[in-house]
Amino acid sequence: MELGQIFQLYQLLKEDTLSFFYQGSFSDEITDKIIGLSEYSISMRQDQARMSSKVSFLMAECFQNVVRHGTEADTSIIKHKYTGMFSTRHIGTSYYIASCNLVKKENIDFLTSRIDEINRLDKDDLKKMYLENLEHEGLSSKGGAGLGLIEMARKSGQKLEYLFEPFDQDFSFFYLQIKMKSLDLQGQNGGISVPIHQTVAFHHLMMQNNFLLMHKGDYSRESVIPILRMLENNLRSQSDVYKYKKKVFHVLVEILQNISIHSFAENGIHHGIFVLGMKDESFHILAGNFVAADETDELRTRLDQLNSMNKEDLNSLYKATLRQGKGTRRGGAGLGLIDIARESLRKIDYQLYPADDKKAFFLMSVNIR
Repeated sequence: MELGQIFQLYQLLKEDTLSFFYQGSFSDEITDKIIGLSEYSISMRQDQARMSSKVSFLMAECFQNVVRHGTEADTSIIKHKYTGMFSTRHIGTSYYIASCNLVKKENIDFLTSRIDEINRLDKDDLKKMYLENLEHEGLSSKGGAGLGLIEMARKSGQKLEYLFEPFDQDFSFFYLQIKMKSLDLQGQNGGISVPIHQTVAFHHLMMQNNFLLMHKGDYSRESVIPILRMLENNLRSQSDVYKYKKKVFHVLVEILQNISIHSFAENGIHHGIFVLGMKDESFHILAGNFVAADETDELRTRLDQLNSMNKEDLNSLYKATLRQGKGTRRGGAGLGLIDIARESLRKIDYQLYPADDKKAFFLMSVNIR
């Protein structure tokens, strides 16, 4: 994906307080990190604080849906590296939480009838259905996944959206999406609507470009930490990149810190977008954030200087800068960009798009191996 397309993606998600799309290693280890990311987003809106526990539950349950059902398909489909997806979007007063995993085509009718039945029931009937299934434990052979569907409907107070899409002759993608509205607005219409087909389109985008993660939101320190932990777990699970995963993680830290520290903040929020993917047997990292308009010339000059240097020159500049400790306008010794240039396989690709008289949108792309 080109830098211009990443800018278009940011524009498409501009109304989102938080957008997070993930495919790759699915395990219980990273559930807490994803929940931490959403809880930070909710904490920025005091009027939605009461949503936090329900959103956390729905995210955990939706994520577990992928964990529970992904194993059987993944062991039988070696040709396709990533067969599950999880996403969450915080837009206005609503949260959209979605998952995708492979299911056997022979199970589609059962899932369809089960979800349609759940969607027909009111709050009291859902509670009755939950207790009956809890007693009989006959709804699912995979750790209570059927009970999870009932609880998603009960906790969200909304109908479950779902869609099946063929994968091969034996399996189909099963998309499930839940909407959680602010407790003060339950039963009301309005606001931005995210149809499940849009979630499917984002999943297609990730598969086509081999993206592991896409995140758009606030890049303050509190939100950067859970992202780094997720990335670390994802890299750890990929034995084929073990030799250079430390280098990749180091560059990821530098890029995310660069957004957190040096981006143009509006009302204390550091808006940005970050994408991690695989390209030509290397990691492809794309990041975008706003920078102050009066800093763009200096930034462009700095990047052009770094791109004109070879690895030996970059190493010498790094050591000299480290010794001198010359600070940048916003603090630090200016080592971040030098370090990124040293580790990148190719020259740093970048673009600057004017936004208004105060800021511009800065996009950067690097490849690491």
